[in-house]
Amino acid sequence: MSDEPRTEQGDVQQRVEQGAAVAGAVNGDINFFAAPDAFAASEKVVKPRFREGPYPAEDVDERLRTFVEPPSSAFGREVLRRRHVLLLLGAPRTGASTAAFALLRERCGDGGRIIGLDPSRALADLKPRDTSGYLIRALPEEAADALTDVALTALRERLENVDAHLIIVVDPTQRLSPTTARWQVRHEPPPPAEVAHAHLRAMGLSEEQLSVADAHLGDPQVKSYLETSQEPAVGTEVAEELRHIALGVRELHEALGNLTRTAADHATATLRAVRGDVAALALTTSIALLEHQDRTVIARCAAELRPLLAPTPAETPPGDREQERTRTTEADVLGDDFATRLRKVNAHPLPRVVDNGSRYWYRYWVEPVAFQRRHQADAILTRLWLDHEGIADAVLTWLRDDSTRYSPGLDYTVGLSIGRVLRHGTGPDVLRQLRPLAESPERWRRRLVAYALNEAAQDGVLAGAVRDELWEWSRLRDEHLRATVAETCAGGFGLVRPDRTLRMLDRVLNSADRPHVRKAVSSALAVLLLEVANAGRVLDAFTGWIAQPEGSGQRAYALRAVPELIDSFLQLDTDDPGPLLPLVRRSLDDAQARDAVMGVLLSAEHSPNAGTRLRATALITLLAATAGGQRGVRALLIARVRRDAQSDKLTEGTVA
Repeated sequence: MSDEPRTEQGDVQQRVEQGAAVAGAVNGDINFFAAPDAFAASEKVVKPRFREGPYPAEDVDERLRTFVEPPSSAFGREVLRRRHVLLLLGAPRTGASTAAFALLRERCGDGGRIIGLDPSRALADLKPRDTSGYLIRALPEEAADALTDVALTALRERLENVDAHLIIVVDPTQRLSPTTARWQVRHEPPPPAEVAHAHLRAMGLSEEQLSVADAHLGDPQVKSYLETSQEPAVGTEVAEELRHIALGVRELHEALGNLTRTAADHATATLRAVRGDVAALALTTSIALLEHQDRTVIARCAAELRPLLAPTPAETPPGDREQERTRTTEADVLGDDFATRLRKVNAHPLPRVVDNGSRYWYRYWVEPVAFQRRHQADAILTRLWLDHEGIADAVLTWLRDDSTRYSPGLDYTVGLSIGRVLRHGTGPDVLRQLRPLAESPERWRRRLVAYALNEAAQDGVLAGAVRDELWEWSRLRDEHLRATVAETCAGGFGLVRPDRTLRMLDRVLNSADRPHVRKAVSSALAVLLLEVANAGRVLDAFTGWIAQPEGSGQRAYALRAVPELIDSFLQLDTDDPGPLLPLVRRSLDDAQARDAVMGVLLSAEHSPNAGTRLRATALITLLAATAGGQRGVRALLIARVRRDAQSDKLTEGTVA
């Protein structure tokens, strides 16, 4: 059994390595259901870890799937119950945020909502209306200064009135007012051994494999390693290594070797081994960028990076040219084989598997390549990108080059790798180095930038910088930059604040109608509609767009997309077609949209799907009940009567 996240839309089930896949055919204008498009680019969506709005219940369930209650939760539970506000002091990577989710879920119940708040938002603006749980993470310094006993007491009264609760996760390095001591609880991480045990239970191992892993969990050397740190991540890594042992992929001594040497140690050793060897450096950089891609993709990347990383050759004196020709003739032209080159850079090929993520109808074998230790790729690429001059420029030059071939998943893998590096970068220009790729006419390059920005935005500090950069790009005339903004919204970043995303898409459309901009906007809207809670916002946006003046980009887009949107909504398994009413009324009153919308509604009433027929009839009935003086609704009802009359005549003729 795989523990990979899954997303389901209608009768379509999709599985990807991480996150979800876009439920939208971007070769049309908008469609809720997945279909391959005509543009080579990955459509995977990495769900955001931070949100400014409701967290979907399935996201919370996934976060708590392997949760181990820390010792501090009992005290935190009591403070939250009595005061409705809890300041949870916990360093990054210690599980403080997960503990906050568990406490809020307990207070709100399985049906309650957990809502993420903008950390820079003033607490005085929070006006809770129901029994929701509220969560603030990555608190800025100025917001921490505003936390006083008076402010928290006023907030408590508002929360208590509706039985709502708030947890603010605070880094222990931040200074809080001494008057807030009664609101504070210091997070104590759960023992790593218990974390390892919980993760093993969630890995889908058989009973026999689980007993093997449990036996090694009690090994003195493994127990000794677990006692070296209090971080839950240590338990997670031990569980991963024990899983490999249980599956017969790794021996205990190999697992201990991986655990006792950190990714930084491995990165240092690898970079030391490739000094002075351009071919090895190119291969190391390629694996760090493309870990878990097929060996042919990594080998091709290494070959293309090699001349970009090689130092400029000095001019050979005339007297030495004959000697240079002799050395070239005697060189080992064949060189080391691929496996030997991998061992030199501390990497290895993984077992061959059949590719199941291809966008093509056929399948093929792939042999993924990876470093020996988890997180080693991130450590190496970060060191190369930030510490060694020329590496970042060489990689970006290769990605921009017209001769660089796209391989399935390259934009996704490289984008996430670069995004993780950007989270370690410094200075105001940390994001601007991606702009040449964002201006590319090739969609896969724009998608790569979108994945990188989505990953960078997972950092609480960089999220604001990403938002500002995209806002700046959305108002520029360059159509490719605006398409990149929409592509970025077609990911986890778009789900963080759906209302803000729709405002950004409105700006992107506020210009001449371009096919690639339109398709990128459709992708972003399809991602928003992965979560049912966003349907009302999207429908409201379309209602506003179709009412825009003639010639506007928003109106041109809406005229194309509204019929497909209505058709797709009627296919969803929902009992309430009411949210469609304002959009359908507006569309029927629009002379340019009326015929297409009428055709969709009348066709849906004769759909082979019984649910679609019922929803279409219910919607038309609601329209008829509230028609009033609306000409468009009357035109629909007249067309419906004529269609039924024509159908009756055909039936009588058939009987005769």
